[in-house]
Amino acid sequence: MSDSEQLPEILKLIDILDGLEALIDTAPNDDVEDILEEAWLQISDTFPEDFKAATQHDAGAEGLRRYLKVKAFFENPSERSISAAELEEYYRSYTAAEEDEESTDFFPEEPS
Repeated sequence: MSDSEQLPEILKLIDILDGLEALIDTAPNDDVEDILEEAWLQISDTFPEDFKAATQHDAGAEGLRRYLKVKAFFENPSERSISAAELEEYYRSYTAAEEDEESTDFFPEEPS
């Protein structure tokens, strides 16, 4: 399946993850939060491998959308525009995640 064929599905999955993040933030107790987090992980595990690798340190719904926008720009800059501020925000988010010693790897790296 090509990237353009996967995009609508990926966008739907990101919307679902966004909803789960909101539910996690308002979970009434730790047990419910754990269940919602497990659902989040299982859904996010359906992303293509290259997508998971690229968003490993910024895997929240906002970070996933940011990555898609930057990816689309670099794949076809003449048809997809992005502002300098958006590109800088992506870069800051990416470098901050790399520098954060306590960052959570939502998508664990596969053993080589």
